[in-house]
Amino acid sequence: EDRDRSKGLYFVRYVPPTDKTEPGFFSKLFGSGNVSGQPLTYRIAVVSRDAATWVSVQTAEGSAVNAAQAQRILKVIADDLQ
Repeated sequence: EDRDRSKGLYFVRYVPPTDKTEPGFFSKLFGSGNVSGQPLTYRIAVVSRDAATWVSVQTAEGSAVNAAQAQRILKVIADDLQ
C-alpha cells in the first residue's frame, strides 16, 4: 500500500481469514453485516543488524502484533514474493 524506505517501513493491507460457517437465520436478520472481511492495515518493519535482517509486523500505529497473526501475514508476503 505504501512505504518509507529510509525508515524501513512498509504498509500492507491484510484481510484476515474468516471462519467458513454460514450465519444463522437470526444473524442474517439482525446482524450488523460483514465486518470480518474488511482489510486491516499493518506496518512491516525491516531492520538490518550486524549480518542479519529483522522483520517485524506491527499495527498501523506501531504496536506489536501477536506471533500467530504476524506469522500468517509474513507467510502471505513470502508466498507472493516467490
